[in-house]
Amino acid sequence: MYTIAKSISVGNEELDRQFGGGIPSPSMILIEGEHGTGKSAITAQIMKGLLDANQTILCIVENNASQYIEKMKSITFNFTKPFVRDRLSFIPIYIKDAKWTESNSKQILPELKKYITEKIKKYDCIVIDSIAPIVIYSDNQTVLEFISFCKQLVGKGKTVLISFHSSDLPKSISTAMIGAGDVYFKLGTAAIGDREVKTLRTIKLLGATDSPESGFAFDVDMIFGIKIVPVSMANA
Repeated sequence: MYTIAKSISVGNEELDRQFGGGIPSPSMILIEGEHGTGKSAITAQIMKGLLDANQTILCIVENNASQYIEKMKSITFNFTKPFVRDRLSFIPIYIKDAKWTESNSKQILPELKKYITEKIKKYDCIVIDSIAPIVIYSDNQTVLEFISFCKQLVGKGKTVLISFHSSDLPKSISTAMIGAGDVYFKLGTAAIGDREVKTLRTIKLLGATDSPESGFAFDVDMIFGIKIVPVSMANA
């Protein structure tokens, strides 16, 4: 039975306003952007909101748990407590001294699907930041089956968040993923006056409590975290 989505605060009042009240959960959330556009910061902000709402998270990342936690601390997100309390678990894609070949890399996605299926009762949310290294050697059919699997998880009341670089995926895959998503944010950068800022465009946000804004500029501050940048401030 499909669970009706409810809006969950991301733990940042400015972002909640931009998102029309928060992020719908359960839902399939997609965050697209190239390197340096703030994908991991926006992902971490949403994770904070989910954890604050007492949800448990399985996070698939490129680094190991300690590296990821320290990296997020540098932009004000401290995930140590939920990690220690077993409310946040990690699967690192790159394992020290592992020998990656095209052959064994193809097995990552099927094994990941198998693991999630076995453990899914423990988690409310699956986060993949980012999907590119997981699918680099996978054939299109395997990736499409995984996207379908993620949609099935949402139908069972789970939230799935995936960040990706569109340039790292075949056009057919990124198109299918975007079509399957309930929430789709596209990140980039822009020059406002003499200042470069990060940008977020809300392409799709199904289930928002209020009408979301179409987009905004932001900075990732090392003390205050994600800050909306008003045009007047950016021009200052």
